[in-house]
Amino acid sequence: MTVPVIPRIVIPLPQERLTPCSEGEQAGPGALPRQSHASCARRENTQPVPPPPANSEIERAWYRWILGHHGSFVTWRLLSSALYHRDFDEAAALFDAYSALLLYAGSCTPELYGTVVRPRMVARDPAMSGTWARDYRHINRQLADIVPARGSALKEAMKINRLVHMSVAWRLVPTGGSLLRDSGHDVHDEPTLEEQDIVDDFFLLDRGPNCTSGFLVALRARITAILADMHTRPVQADYRHEAVNRFQEDLPVHIARVVSIAEATLLEGVNA
Repeated sequence: MTVPVIPRIVIPLPQERLTPCSEGEQAGPGALPRQSHASCARRENTQPVPPPPANSEIERAWYRWILGHHGSFVTWRLLSSALYHRDFDEAAALFDAYSALLLYAGSCTPELYGTVVRPRMVARDPAMSGTWARDYRHINRQLADIVPARGSALKEAMKINRLVHMSVAWRLVPTGGSLLRDSGHDVHDEPTLEEQDIVDDFFLLDRGPNCTSGFLVALRARITAILADMHTRPVQADYRHEAVNRFQEDLPVHIARVVSIAEATLLEGVNA
C-alpha cells in the first residue's frame, strides 16, 4: 500500500538535554531552525508532515499509529522535564495529552489493527513492546521518587492514563495478550539496547542532538497534523469504560496543550 511519508524525527536520549538555539536564531511560532546549525543535527525535524490518505482506512490506521506515537515521544520529553522541575500541574496536563494520543493512535478498528498494525510489529520483532521505549521507561524511573497527593490533578491523570492503556489494549486485542507476553518474554525483564533501538527505528525516531527550535518545529508539525486529521475524522471508538468515552470527547483540547506547554516552557528557557 502507498502510505504518506511521515518524516523521521530526531530527539535526544532521555538523559540528554536539548541544546540552546544559536545566537540570533528564533524559536517563536512558525520559526524554522537554520538547517546549517549543527545542533539541529538532522534535516528531518524541519520537514512538513503530510495529511492522512483520504480514501483508505488501511492507510489511515497506519498513519495514526505512527503519528500518534510521534506525538507521544514529544509529549514524553516535555513530561520528563515537568517531573524533573516538580511542576505537577503541567505533568498532569501532559499525562492527559499522552492518554489522548494513545486513543488517537489506537482509533482504528480491531480488524485493521489485527491485519495491518500488529503484523508489521511482529515482522519487526515478534515481542515488540511499547515498554521498550526509552522515554517511557525514563518517566517510570522518575515516578518512582514521586508520590502524587491523593485526589491531585497528577494522581487523577495517572489513573485515567492506566485506564486508557488497558481500554485500548482490550478493544484492539479482545481475545489475546501483548506481543511481549505471547512471545514468552518475562515482562519484568529489562529490555536490551537492541530492543530499545528496535522501538526507536520502528517508529521512525532517530537519537541525536537537537536544539529547542528544531524540537519545537517537529512538535508543532506533528500536533498540527494530528489535530487536522481529527477535525476531518473525529476519534469515536467505543470503550467499555464510560470514563474513557467521556475523556475521548475532549481529545483535541488535551492534545493541543502539548504545543502551548512546549512554547511556554522551552521559549522561556526551561530546558527539556
